[in-house]
Amino acid sequence: MNRLMEQQRACATVNKDAKSTEKPLLPFKKQLQFLYGYVLGFLMALITLLCYDRFLLQSAQLRQHSTATENWQTGYESALQQLRSEESSLQQQLAAEVRVLCMVLTTPTLHETRAAHVKATWGKRCTRLVFLSSEADEELGAVAVVNSTADTYDMLWHKVRQGFSYVYDEYYADYDWFLKADDDTYIIMENLRYSLYAYDPEVPVFFGYELLQQNVTYMSGGAGYVLSREALSRVVRTGFNNDTLCPPANYALPEDYSMSICLQNVGALPVDGRFIQSGVNKQTFFPLQLIDFMNSNYTLSNIDWIERLTPYTVDWGLNCCSNYTISIHYMDPTIMYLYEFFIYHLRTVGLPQQPEILPDKINSTELWNRFSSDQNATDGRFPLKWVDVL
Repeated sequence: MNRLMEQQRACATVNKDAKSTEKPLLPFKKQLQFLYGYVLGFLMALITLLCYDRFLLQSAQLRQHSTATENWQTGYESALQQLRSEESSLQQQLAAEVRVLCMVLTTPTLHETRAAHVKATWGKRCTRLVFLSSEADEELGAVAVVNSTADTYDMLWHKVRQGFSYVYDEYYADYDWFLKADDDTYIIMENLRYSLYAYDPEVPVFFGYELLQQNVTYMSGGAGYVLSREALSRVVRTGFNNDTLCPPANYALPEDYSMSICLQNVGALPVDGRFIQSGVNKQTFFPLQLIDFMNSNYTLSNIDWIERLTPYTVDWGLNCCSNYTISIHYMDPTIMYLYEFFIYHLRTVGLPQQPEILPDKINSTELWNRFSSDQNATDGRFPLKWVDVL
């Protein structure tokens, strides 16, 4: 009996020792689990915080855009009432007789930050405004002419071809002139209509800021260029269907260079913006901001391509620009609103105004005699060939 009790005490001692050796392991496992849970919780909280901050930033940007647009619209609609009461019969005549469709290139990421401000400012004065994108936006008025994978800078020529084809199919018969612009271009529509009034839209002609590369005259895409109805018809119906006349859509060439080749190969006459207004001979289309041209002491750096590609001596300083300037590139939305105020709302008491007289009409024979030259005449050089200028 005593022996049995001793054995039981011995077993109890062994079990107790075993339990004493296991006890430290349980807290260690719990510590690992706690540490794992803490790290996981921290990471989840961090991810949530980052996502929330991004959400707040996007929301703030949207609110800022919405507030700015709403504030502008409130004052803009009020000012429009005053402008309508001051509107002259000449302005009304130009709006009725010079019907301009504005075709503005944009992309989904810029619908709200750029394109919406074009619509809120100068786009309102187009006879019709169409945004070309890779995503339809009913509120903006954007149509998807390419898919998202093709909405890149390298595929811009394809997008422009698709855009002009869409505009031709939908609106060709309803408008006289077809303007292509970017969503950071600002257009003074009254000056454009005034300048185009003299020309017949049934004559194949296009206007813009003239550049020259690889012996090819072309119009700057950033400054915007405008096609007559006949020029649009020829380039879509004939040029886009012939790879001898137009670079193929999948070529990664600048869209303005490619478009000008197409237009000239189908018989459209390029006219530099300096000569669109008779007797002025100052530039009206600008591929840079006006301040870049007006600052005569400005040292060219990243924009020295202007002097390199412009086939004439560029005028710098305050004498650079026509009083009837048409287009300006690289315009931040805030600057667009500033131009709106200076052009359409600011009044200066006592300053004399020149009488506004419409220019004389120019027939097709006079047009070709005036603007044809060795550079753009059909002298055996056509069809123009294209080379890689990137």
